[in-house]
Amino acid sequence: MDVIDLQTGVDKAIDALFADRLALLCGAGLSMAEPSQVPSAAVLALKAQQSWAAKFGTSRPPLPDKIDDQAELFFQNGELADVYLRSYIDHDVFAVEPNGGHFAVADLLLTGAIGTAVSTNVDMLIETAGNLLFGHVGAGVDRNRVAALPATKSPLLKIHGCWSDPPGTVWAAGQVAAEPIKTRLAEGAIWVTQRLLNRDLVIVGYWTDWDYLNAVLEEALAAVSPSRIIVVDPCDTATFPVKAKALYDLGSRATSGFFHVPVSGADFLDRLRVNFSRAMLRSILHSGSRTYQSQTGVAPDPAWLEPPSADANTLWRIRRDLEGAGPNAPARSHQPASEPLLGMTLLQLQAKGATSEDICWNLGGTRVRVLRTVNRPLHEVEAEYSRETAPVLAPEYVIAIGAEALPLPPSIARGPATGSIARGSSTKWRSRTDAVEELGL
Repeated sequence: MDVIDLQTGVDKAIDALFADRLALLCGAGLSMAEPSQVPSAAVLALKAQQSWAAKFGTSRPPLPDKIDDQAELFFQNGELADVYLRSYIDHDVFAVEPNGGHFAVADLLLTGAIGTAVSTNVDMLIETAGNLLFGHVGAGVDRNRVAALPATKSPLLKIHGCWSDPPGTVWAAGQVAAEPIKTRLAEGAIWVTQRLLNRDLVIVGYWTDWDYLNAVLEEALAAVSPSRIIVVDPCDTATFPVKAKALYDLGSRATSGFFHVPVSGADFLDRLRVNFSRAMLRSILHSGSRTYQSQTGVAPDPAWLEPPSADANTLWRIRRDLEGAGPNAPARSHQPASEPLLGMTLLQLQAKGATSEDICWNLGGTRVRVLRTVNRPLHEVEAEYSRETAPVLAPEYVIAIGAEALPLPPSIARGPATGSIARGSSTKWRSRTDAVEELGL
């Protein structure tokens, strides 16, 4: 097992991503990062103990210290769902804000950059993050649900269930040997084996203080043959073979390397998302280089070919604009695109001195936003974006690459008494041809 730094680990994951080989296994550590801070199993067990003691004092024996022992006690009494999960586990405990790692996983699933994801978490934070990114993550708790997803949607298998259905979540060892959980886990293990075969697997947040979950995970991964494994966790590498024997054995079967990145899983995934976005934007800039040179007679400055430095959310919004996702729609592409006119426009803006500012370009104090809008009437594009969640500061210009400024029908040009497309917004919507002339590009 080789220890590597954050950037080296991200580089290896990016290589797998663009080769359509990237898979993900995430555990409790992902949701424990800020700002989510989902409590650990130990904390949940302590709160259950305190609640039990407050009700019964010394009139009954105390609850066990470990959460799986507590759950097993109630399961054997036929009271796991109706008593323990209903009265001793706070139903709002998982209703927290997704962190950067959740957003990264959701974004990379929605685009197909992650081909398969498996989670041992019952929270819905990845799905919530997907909703906030305007997309629906294809999550399921059993093989049949994820196998039924469209071929274009990357699946997220939640092997321990989902908090949307508390009785169906796995908490106790006895559940693993009883139906319907027994069959669900067995079928899930077969599906996992097929989906992770010869894939590059990134594992984040694998630690668990629920002993039986390690056994469940070991069964699910027993026959998996990954190509490369990257374990991301701030733990001491030397403790890994003992704390997570199943994963260590899995890593020893990897044919192309077994690596440990000793950082937070949320930080790793956020950096992966940033680097993925920058790579996608870089490909567009480079695709416009030859066209720019043929038009101007000079090669673009190499600095112009590098995407702006920005946070993951800003880069995602830029990526959506340049992909042509449309307002309130997710980014869906995970392979670099060749867009010569789009790339040349961005280079022309920089040649005139424009600098990156949020999702726009600041050209001498004028904010310019660039959209990919292939084969669209310009006024229809403007009308569609009028329903978009408004930015804090609207740009003075929007350049709609690929749109054509058609003559407006009189009914649209005049508009109703409350305003019109032609007279409504202070933002100037322009086709590329008109923008080049007006802005002197």
